[in-house]
Amino acid sequence: MGKQSKSKKDRKTSAWFQRHANDAHVKQAQREGKRSRAVFKLTEILDEHGLEIRKNSVVLDLGCAPGSWSEEIANRLGPDGLVIGIDLLPLNAIEGVTLIEGDFDSPKGQQALNQALAGRAVDLVVSDMAPELSGNKLVDQMRMIGLNEMTLHFAKEHLKPGGELLMKTFMGEGYDQFRRELGMAFEKVKNIKPAASRKTSSEFFLLARGFRGQ
Repeated sequence: MGKQSKSKKDRKTSAWFQRHANDAHVKQAQREGKRSRAVFKLTEILDEHGLEIRKNSVVLDLGCAPGSWSEEIANRLGPDGLVIGIDLLPLNAIEGVTLIEGDFDSPKGQQALNQALAGRAVDLVVSDMAPELSGNKLVDQMRMIGLNEMTLHFAKEHLKPGGELLMKTFMGEGYDQFRRELGMAFEKVKNIKPAASRKTSSEFFLLARGFRGQ
């Protein structure tokens, strides 16, 4: 009896793993010992779009797993700098990073973050978060905008005047309204599609600079 053909889901999964294995940024991350290819999105934004990590910066990385962004930021900080990463998933320790396992939008997560900050003002909030995709574009878009709203609310509560925010988003329903809201809170907002973002992905990043303060 011949083998049954793969289901559509299996074929899609197999194709994804094949693309992932052949991805140039995946191979580069493996060669350089990076936690994920996502780090190259961050390094491009830092190096080519004028987002500077000063040696004494205080940075919060929301939804930080698997930790490649936090690790890169920590490498750019001096002894007076502080990077805090928070995620629902447990992570292995990262040198120079304070890790919190929890929900940044929960009272418990907020308490843990405030304890880690110890009264220090925040220079930069970053987020590479995205919802678990359902395959329904409208549902996924609404979930993404929901995460963006949560991230912006958090940034307003913690950033010092003049601070900066970098977050992932998707283009679609609800984006224009959110973009206007972001523009009211910051002096400048820029859309960035890093080269490391797959061409087939709808993701891009919003870099907001010059927080106006509460």
